[in-house]
Amino acid sequence: MAILMHRLKALAVLDAVLSTGSFSAAAVSLCVTQSAISQHIKQLEQEVGLLFERHPRGLRPTCRAERMRPFLSQGLAQLEEGWRQLRSDAADNVVCLTVLPSFASCWLLPRLDAFNLAFPHIELRLSMSEQVQDLQASTLDLAIRFGPGDYPGLLVTPLMSDELFPVASPAFLASVGLPESPAALQHYALLRDNAPERMNWRAWFECAGVREFRGQHHLTLSDSAQLIRMAVAGRGVALARRALVAEELACGTLQRLFDIALPSPYAYYLVQTARSALRPAVRAFADWLLSQVADRAGAIQRPACQVEASSR
Repeated sequence: MAILMHRLKALAVLDAVLSTGSFSAAAVSLCVTQSAISQHIKQLEQEVGLLFERHPRGLRPTCRAERMRPFLSQGLAQLEEGWRQLRSDAADNVVCLTVLPSFASCWLLPRLDAFNLAFPHIELRLSMSEQVQDLQASTLDLAIRFGPGDYPGLLVTPLMSDELFPVASPAFLASVGLPESPAALQHYALLRDNAPERMNWRAWFECAGVREFRGQHHLTLSDSAQLIRMAVAGRGVALARRALVAEELACGTLQRLFDIALPSPYAYYLVQTARSALRPAVRAFADWLLSQVADRAGAIQRPACQVEASSR
């Protein structure tokens, strides 16, 4: 134990080099010189053997270093959380979360009253942004991300998958009439967000068996929440994600057109650092979030483009 404590600083340096991939980046993250980083690694290598292979294009961790990686990240995270609790103050009950504006406004915010009632001592601070923020290098505790689910170095919990289908307001449909077929939608005012083509109208039409997509009446919005508001206001037909329009469909302000769903290649994930996962307030929010997803049956498991029934 005495030897390990003597090498604690060097082990923290090793963790930083493994996380950043270079001596220079580790030096910046720890606010020390690159020479100090090199010296600590050299001392460790004298005791345990080679930790990094040096190449012209950078470092490559050896198997010995890779074996240490999980123990370092978990052990240092526990030490940091222990120190935080030793200095416990009101900040321990603050949970900082970054989330997409669309998911926040359409799904999360309407449910937060329930969280506040259940956990009145926890203050939730939301950062609503389209930008992917670095949890390791910030004060953020959690992120809800809509993506492929590959987030190296972070703890990732699947929340829900999703699918896309056309929706419109009853007033809009009363004025223009119901489309008789998926192909007929090409002649309607089509609203879309700036999602990739595989999550937009062309992909949905292909899913519906319409090979020649010639829709021309488009309005493209950067925020999916605004897209839904435009559809509710009767400005056209939106291709919407199920997770974002559940409330509108339930209360009748939007109507689904055709039982044809385009499975999203992305899903929602709860992402956090090993450090933040140790905090009781963070765990409380994460558990509450997972219970909300389960209660609303948010998960949609569809491996391929699927047509459920005829148009309606």
